[in-house]
Amino acid sequence: MCGSLGRGDNEHWVHVADLEQAEVHLERRTRVRGYCLVVWRHGHAAEPTELEQAAACGYWRDVLATGRAVAAVFAPLKVNYLTLGNSVPHLHTHVVPRYRDDPEPGAPLPWDDVVGSKPVDETELRGQAERLREALAAAPRR
Repeated sequence: MCGSLGRGDNEHWVHVADLEQAEVHLERRTRVRGYCLVVWRHGHAAEPTELEQAAACGYWRDVLATGRAVAAVFAPLKVNYLTLGNSVPHLHTHVVPRYRDDPEPGAPLPWDDVVGSKPVDETELRGQAERLREALAAAPRR
């Protein structure tokens, strides 16, 4: 993940925005509309506890701004935030919108329901990225 930072789109994601402390990307292979990754962009860190206080606050501000943008653009019932790093040890947070037709209402989504093997239609994904970019640019930084 470190090597992909600052390089825009790749086989895994479509770049949405560079925020103060993080990059925002839409996952290419997902079954969940608006599923984003928020990735720490200032060098390597595996855990949020490795960041200095101001950087950590900025990172979480970026995560929350992304969640607000996802909520504004996609109108989910709920947004889940997962900061795992078990298989990719670089600080990143999954922003996972939850919808009325969710396969697991009231419970965590099985990973196979989040990540799919088939890519999202490129035109649709680019449209989602643009709408998120606009929502992030318009949102006040609280």
